[in-house]
Amino acid sequence: MLTLGAMFQASAETSWVGIYLQGNKVGYASTTATETQFEGKKAARSEMRMVVQTQMLSQQMKITVRSVTIATPEGSPIYTEYFTESSGRSLGVNARFYADRIEAVLITAAGEQPQVIKIPEGVRLAVDPSQQVMDGSFPLTNGEAKAYVFNPEGMNLVEVTVRPGGKQNVEIDGKTIEAQTLRIQDPRAPSTMYVGDKGEFLLMTCPMGMEFRPESESAAKQLPGVFTGDLAVASMIVPTGKLDPLAKKLILRVEGVDLSKSPSDAGQSIKPEADAWIVTVEPNTSADKNATISQAQHGMERWLKPDIRVPSDSKEFIDLAQKIVGDEKRVTLAAEKIHREVYGFMGVNAGIGVMRDAREILETKEGVCRDHAILAGTILRAAGIPARFVNGLVYQDGAYYYHAWVEFWDGKAWIGLDTTRMPFQMTAKYIKTAQGTVGEALQGFLLDGAKITVIANN
Repeated sequence: MLTLGAMFQASAETSWVGIYLQGNKVGYASTTATETQFEGKKAARSEMRMVVQTQMLSQQMKITVRSVTIATPEGSPIYTEYFTESSGRSLGVNARFYADRIEAVLITAAGEQPQVIKIPEGVRLAVDPSQQVMDGSFPLTNGEAKAYVFNPEGMNLVEVTVRPGGKQNVEIDGKTIEAQTLRIQDPRAPSTMYVGDKGEFLLMTCPMGMEFRPESESAAKQLPGVFTGDLAVASMIVPTGKLDPLAKKLILRVEGVDLSKSPSDAGQSIKPEADAWIVTVEPNTSADKNATISQAQHGMERWLKPDIRVPSDSKEFIDLAQKIVGDEKRVTLAAEKIHREVYGFMGVNAGIGVMRDAREILETKEGVCRDHAILAGTILRAAGIPARFVNGLVYQDGAYYYHAWVEFWDGKAWIGLDTTRMPFQMTAKYIKTAQGTVGEALQGFLLDGAKITVIANN
């Protein structure tokens, strides 16, 4: 989720922005910054509220967010409360910050899940490093400022880098203004902030053609009567060249983005070439059908244990996994059964914009691709099958769309499993941008501005 505090100078007054998606008004946000006391010490309080109403795959999506953060006068977080709601589903997080750890509680319809996030030694935490660069409290090192921020939805720490980008002309209300720029590299959503000569916020541009513009309260709250824009359409990437969606091997040239942190493994290779990246996708389609579940478990403890939003050790999921898998001991055939079962009972509701717990997903039996992945991954682990989560792109109807799925370990290789589609075996039309735990993978970065050229289909 974008940090909005950087858009406003600290004051007792509330500042407002309108939110636009490719020119369409889709929401608004406000931030109120005040001085306060916390545990007898001087502190800064920032409250943010945001409303976004748009579409996802032509289904209406409305998201509301509220957060309250208490920080030291220097900008280090002390305590935060975060709440978001979409389509009747909600997520809340309370977090208390200490020198070496964060004690957080995730609150969903499934209940409360406490978690302790360790703070690595030497890591600097900030509420909003871009604001601190602007006010001079965060000095630059080698022309940039790096800090970690707490990500409440992923319940993890995210590294954010802020780099002054020099002056640039920007059009504001039909006028061309020379502004100072800040490039904010955030793996969830990189952005560019434009600041006036007096330090006033002018504009923030984000992926998918999203913009945040300062407005009066009345103007900011004026939303169209119908939901406009479509996040899926706004974020799709149309490749150049003919792409065979059934290809077992695909070679692509990707320009305009940094793929240095995207995964390279047996199923996907990413190599730099001049000012681009060569992406070779060749997923494993010859899974070992003789390997047993117990054989696949060897050395894969990390991908077997329960995790936040993945209660694979609960009786509910252990019983469900046993019911689906039965007496099947072979890992690939057991995974096929899980794929078939989840595909059969899970519906699609693209209007849900909240990351949910597997128990809530199972109860509602509907959701976005991310929900499918969380549920399937939980059942796989409950069955004793190592599983990890994946974020990336899938090719469909002439374009790449953002997508999420899961992978299971067959004892020799990671095998992709997408329960939003049949058949069981995945082709080369999937590109991975992130993989790992729910927090690591399903907050994957956007390839905004990417140009994809098809080099070869096999």
